[in-house]
Amino acid sequence: MNAGLLVALVGIPQCLAYAMLSGLPPMYGLVTAAIPGIIAAIYGKSSNVTVGPTNTTGLIILTSLTPWAHDPDALLTAMATLAFLAGLTRLLIVLSNSERIFDFVPEAVMVGFATGAAVIIAIMQLDETLGQPLQGVNNVLDELYRLTHYNWADFSLASFLLALTAIASVILGKRYLPRWPIPLLTLIISILIVMFNIFPFSQSWVTLGASTYIADGWPLINTKLPSWSMISQLIIPGFAVAFIGSLELIVTLRNSRSQHHLAGELKSQGFANIVGSFTGAFPASTSLTRSVLLEVGGAQTRWAPFIAALAMIPIILFGAEAIRAIPQPVIAGLLIAIAISMIKPNAIKQMLSVNNQTRSLFLITFISTLVLDFHLAILLGTLLGIAMFLFQTSKPLLFAYELDANRNATPIHNKLPNQLLIQISGSLYFAAARQLPNRVNARLTTHTQLCVLDLSHAHQGRVAAVQALREIHQHCISLGVELSMTGGSVSLRKLSESMGVSLPWSDDRIVLQLSSGKL
Repeated sequence: MNAGLLVALVGIPQCLAYAMLSGLPPMYGLVTAAIPGIIAAIYGKSSNVTVGPTNTTGLIILTSLTPWAHDPDALLTAMATLAFLAGLTRLLIVLSNSERIFDFVPEAVMVGFATGAAVIIAIMQLDETLGQPLQGVNNVLDELYRLTHYNWADFSLASFLLALTAIASVILGKRYLPRWPIPLLTLIISILIVMFNIFPFSQSWVTLGASTYIADGWPLINTKLPSWSMISQLIIPGFAVAFIGSLELIVTLRNSRSQHHLAGELKSQGFANIVGSFTGAFPASTSLTRSVLLEVGGAQTRWAPFIAALAMIPIILFGAEAIRAIPQPVIAGLLIAIAISMIKPNAIKQMLSVNNQTRSLFLITFISTLVLDFHLAILLGTLLGIAMFLFQTSKPLLFAYELDANRNATPIHNKLPNQLLIQISGSLYFAAARQLPNRVNARLTTHTQLCVLDLSHAHQGRVAAVQALREIHQHCISLGVELSMTGGSVSLRKLSESMGVSLPWSDDRIVLQLSSGKL
């Protein structure tokens, strides 16, 4: 009970902020925490997972829904469609047993994405901290350009100081009073100042009620079916939202040592998003911060996240007056503080210092996050990571040694040895096998009389591997080189026999005296 109420109270400003971050009225953030949160709590497995709006998916949702931003009815339809597709994607991942897809996302991509998202979140709140929000800002570049032409006559010191107070409440509260809902207290105090006009300077604060329509009762729900054009535009963003949200889930489960609940939690969040799409929710995912609060509050069962979600309903129905009084600078400050917490200097330092591939992958993902749509940035980074992995595994390592009269292998001293051992180490699937003949044949000269291929460290030999070995054998015959293949697996030998390919297999063992460098 205590853990659930703690998460609900602290989650109110977050849910409101994340809805605005997604380009939607703030009340939809509470709906997304309520309905999907309840469904996920009922069908989920872990007591340390709470579901609702999140910051990392917020910007994907914003860019995905931008084409319909100026048509309220179409925006509701697009929001519901995106939530439905995000839920359906999760269910398809579970039904196809494809959870391992998330293992292929490199750490550099995740750090680059999170860093870029944090920078965008912080920059997009700068106008609110100055006092007068800019209208019709499309992206971070637009925000920066318009800030360079900002009318400083609109600057409000009171708004700026309130935003700084909200930032400090998150940073200092987390450090010195981690069990206290300091950000929530800051929010409540600012609401009371506005509602009772306690200080004259509060009149310069722009409130949520002044910038968006907020009323008691459930917000409008979509009642229209989407067009095929809308669905086709939202399929990839729906996958991206589900993909990023699932990564947040994996991090949460790792923190609580509950990785075995991954499939169950993905399924529950799939159902949660599908039900939420019919009740006024936008795509919901695992909230890292609120999930941590469940653990801090001592949550033991699924009742804790259930109570956290259920507590949002009376706020939606009866809390409009208080929500209208929320100053926008305090929401901006909370978002900036969250963005600061997303930046991990140690992780960034590691990504920049490990190796060129990791550094490049981090920088490409980070920059693309700033200039491309969010779902394109994360998909680009992931595809680049997979491409780098495939390129690395497509080039098995070759080690060359000189053989003496007793078939002992030693480092090459003679540049043109008569007897040569080439040790192949790595995968021999189709991409790796096809370039193998050129690499091996390049080591053979007119001085070579004997070549032994050691396959004891090669694996995943398929049809392409047999074809590559046959090509090497034919080249040796053309040069008059005696070829011997040792260490081949039983399955590889049987495969060559079934293909009708005769290869010079040998059971000889080669003694390595000292290893040399790889080729």
